[in-house]
Amino acid sequence: MRTLGFRTHVLMAIVGAIGILYSLARPWYAAAPAAKPEEVADIGDINGPLTGFLDGAKRWTTSSDGITGWQSLDHWGQMIGAMAAVAAVGTLLCVMPRVQALGRDLARYGSFAALALVAWKLVDPPGPNDAFELRVGALLGGLFAIVLFTCASGVANAPLRRKVTRPAYQAPPPPPAYGSSAS
Repeated sequence: MRTLGFRTHVLMAIVGAIGILYSLARPWYAAAPAAKPEEVADIGDINGPLTGFLDGAKRWTTSSDGITGWQSLDHWGQMIGAMAAVAAVGTLLCVMPRVQALGRDLARYGSFAALALVAWKLVDPPGPNDAFELRVGALLGGLFAIVLFTCASGVANAPLRRKVTRPAYQAPPPPPAYGSSAS
């Protein structure tokens, strides 16, 4: 099985960080519709909690109404964006051998903090939980946070790269001459 290389992980971590920032500009939450009273279903009609869930999932992915992540999350959105940026800077620092130790910590902890904050805000929206429902920005934020965490962890767990010092070139000694007096 083929795995992704170091540079690919760096690139994908940066894409994940940019994706998180992009998702914060998309709608994260919208007002939940009012609950309908239970109706008596006709024969052959299935009306229950699964139908309501599927209707909600359809609204999550297709509705463009709602409040953006920057507006709805306020300072938590700024923290998510900052942690994504810290993780991206950390992965870029891992490319340079002199500052790779610092970059590993920034990538590892920045990506973990971004993932934890996004997961928390997916489960617990601001305000009363029954008043809001998710939108596509929140789902994109979760997806990109997973990409960022996975790839930044791969970069941070890579072996340390040392700057290889190459010895100065020395020409080999000349071969012994034939027909010398040594024989």
